[in-house]
Amino acid sequence: MKPLPLFRLGLLFFTLITASTYTRLAAEEFTLRGIVRDTSDNILPGVSIEVSGSEVATRSDEDGAFSLAIDSSESIRLDLSKDGYLAKQMLISQLGKPIEATLVAKTDDTGLIRLIKPISMSHSLGEIRRDRAKYENRAMDEKLYQEIVERYGEKPAEEAAFRIYLPPRVPTINGLFLISEHGVGGPMIEHPLVREFADRHHLALIGVLGNAIQRGIFPASVLDEILVDIAQQVNHPEIASVPAFTFGHSNGTGFSASYAAMRPDRVIGWVSFHSGGSWHLVFPGVEKVPGLVMHGNQDSYFDQGQTEAVESLRRERQAPIALLVDGESGHWPRNREHTFSLVLAFCESCLRIRLAATDEIDSDKTWNRSELQPAVIQSGWLGGAYDRSAGGMQMLEIARFADFPGDRDIANWLPDESFAKAWQTYGATGAPFTAPASAPLAE
Repeated sequence: MKPLPLFRLGLLFFTLITASTYTRLAAEEFTLRGIVRDTSDNILPGVSIEVSGSEVATRSDEDGAFSLAIDSSESIRLDLSKDGYLAKQMLISQLGKPIEATLVAKTDDTGLIRLIKPISMSHSLGEIRRDRAKYENRAMDEKLYQEIVERYGEKPAEEAAFRIYLPPRVPTINGLFLISEHGVGGPMIEHPLVREFADRHHLALIGVLGNAIQRGIFPASVLDEILVDIAQQVNHPEIASVPAFTFGHSNGTGFSASYAAMRPDRVIGWVSFHSGGSWHLVFPGVEKVPGLVMHGNQDSYFDQGQTEAVESLRRERQAPIALLVDGESGHWPRNREHTFSLVLAFCESCLRIRLAATDEIDSDKTWNRSELQPAVIQSGWLGGAYDRSAGGMQMLEIARFADFPGDRDIANWLPDESFAKAWQTYGATGAPFTAPASAPLAE
């Protein structure tokens, strides 16, 4: 074979160098994009994402999204980590494809009792959404369940986990705090503020997790039967019938709102924290229980009719319910401790108006097992409406029902003066109000 002429060797060398340089420059300009969620499909902000073997790193933003500028056009490995979640490594071979990453929450059951139950997915609240026009305004009873099963068939069972905290050295449980562990409800059962609240009022904390229940379950008899099993397992038979609070975040608000709607005689108060929609806030019966709907003004899910749902509940059903907007928050709390403090302040106010003997809410008291008192709208306080067009943190007006100058039919309803001040201050500052001991509340 004849040797290549010098000029052709030079041309080949130039071509290789140019191609290499083009590839390198193109790689330097390549941006990797993705989103991180948890196993409940909630977005995860603050996740550390690093390219293995390099100094390239970033964190997911408040919407769980991230982007990375990388200098390699070949496969790379990403290391993902976040406090409270198991670290994860991902091999990325298709650099042009958006990345969908999922982190699994760490589970620390030290000091907690754990119960696993199989539950048919036909009991999931999501089944009602198969035909919202037909089902969503119906009572969520056994008749509705059977009707849906006959139409769509019985779904297989999936495991649901129940994590139970019992206050120490308490012979009789006064009540329950039922928490959907979907989203921010996950760490709630371990939080010191929540534990202190439970210890002081002799409440059992019960976290629910699993697709069949964490977003809501119906009919109520399914959860009631599980509570009977829990009562037997922990040797506290009263758990089967004591009153309860409910809490849910994102789609977990379906759990908190639905049990209140189905068991208004048992639920003391319910909290919907930054819901993913509004259809599950207006179930028949929910208007009989004090409710708190919290939202972040910067939450992309806060455009699903939540404001209108609360106003409708107030005007059409005279519901004891309020909307609380954090003007600077997204889908997750900006300060978990402040959020939990505000939620617990709401629960305290519900106890003050719903227990027959208000002195029973003092520390270490056993509650009288009488029926819960109804919320009297005219005895509560009212708060003004958040202006979404103005945005930001807002100091909204509060007043006794009789003194409120605005439209009382749609104004936010607040159980008492103490919580009205907490609601107002949280909306203005993001922190709950604490009354000084030297400044008692007005009579």
